[in-house]
Amino acid sequence: MKQFMKKHDIWLRLLSILLAFVLWIVVRDIENPIKPTIIRDVPVKLVGTEQLMNNYNLSVIEYTTTIDVRVEGPNNEITDSTFRKKVSATIDVSGITDGAGEYALTPQITTGSYNVDSTGTEPSTVRVLVDKVTTETVPVRVETTGTAADGSRPGTPEPTTTKEVTISGPEAELKEVAYAYGTIDVTGKSSTFTGECSIALYNDAGEPITGTHVTCQTDTITVRVPIYPVESVPLTVSLTDGETLKEDQVNVSINPSSITLIGDQKTLAGITEINLGTIALDDVRTGVPVEMEIPLPEGVRLDNGQPSTAEVTISVKEQENVSTRKIQVTKFVPTDTAQAQTPYSVSVLTESVEIELRGSESALQQVDLNSLSIGLTFDSVSLGLGTHRVKGVVAATGLPSGVTLVGGDVEVEIEITGPDGEETVTPPDTTDTTDATQDDGADTDAVPSEKGGDGI
Repeated sequence: MKQFMKKHDIWLRLLSILLAFVLWIVVRDIENPIKPTIIRDVPVKLVGTEQLMNNYNLSVIEYTTTIDVRVEGPNNEITDSTFRKKVSATIDVSGITDGAGEYALTPQITTGSYNVDSTGTEPSTVRVLVDKVTTETVPVRVETTGTAADGSRPGTPEPTTTKEVTISGPEAELKEVAYAYGTIDVTGKSSTFTGECSIALYNDAGEPITGTHVTCQTDTITVRVPIYPVESVPLTVSLTDGETLKEDQVNVSINPSSITLIGDQKTLAGITEINLGTIALDDVRTGVPVEMEIPLPEGVRLDNGQPSTAEVTISVKEQENVSTRKIQVTKFVPTDTAQAQTPYSVSVLTESVEIELRGSESALQQVDLNSLSIGLTFDSVSLGLGTHRVKGVVAATGLPSGVTLVGGDVEVEIEITGPDGEETVTPPDTTDTTDATQDDGADTDAVPSEKGGDGI
């Protein structure tokens, strides 16, 4: 054996190999030195999320998504353009056992090379926020987009598979979800149809939920969209003849003159007009619009944007010998039904009320303004202190033949005050007043004098 090793110079060869290796190490360190560097914005990957969910019903809702990794290794490796892709950071959340909350976990770093070592991270720990996962149901809302065929309007979309969906996720994010929303296109549709509709989750402000931790049991639903024909229907009004003004003497203006209705074809076919109601010509003032509700027949509804009321204006035809005269009445005749029991004073605040008389021009000129007054009836004790609006009735005595009063009810503002202008007064007991009258013979008409307009 010794002869063999001596003959073949085995020790010399081993020494040569060792020296060559040492020389290679020395040359490598000179030509390719070990250097440190920082790999920035390395994505953080989560592992153990399924275990966290299965074991504790917890889900990660927020965490630090990138970190900076410090490494040390041969210069040619750490400066290689492909080295960055080899570096990875991992966070294992399966070990979280203390329930919902915020945790600081140390990332595990892999460099992808035996020659390169990780020397730390910035930050040194990763922030992880976990929360309990719950389940709730939210309603489904669907709206139409596009324009239906001419003469048609879409109705309210009706989900047929489900009217609410089940969602699950962290409690904190689940509270933000108000409803599931989707749209379905009705462009060119002229009859009722059924289609698929994609839905997404929205909050109360009408904004889509951007969190990725809330899930919905379904992404699409089936929707039935009714398509209704649209019909334009004229508006009419009935008139009742008055003493001085007849139906054939007036023009009627209705705004709007027609409305568009939505309903099934059979129902719309039976509607030729909509009558707003009856107007008595003795009670309506000419040229003054009267607002009237639009009664809708059963089975139809107003098209979008259509008004629910119409204004009716009555005017006298130019060729008719009918005129109107507007007069300001300033004479008020109040009657306080509280009579002797009232401790209050009453003032009429309204200075004048405009009324309208109708008849021939010559007859209207003969009207005596002093014959016009407004009677007020009220109970000052029931009304109490303060300012009130009470009904007044226009009284017209001795009107010329052929002249009529248009309407007779008006509103007048009065003010009720206590004796000597006091703001608060305790009304006397009616029973005590009666007893005092019987015992002392006191005059029950002796009450504080009232103040105000004419006749008070």
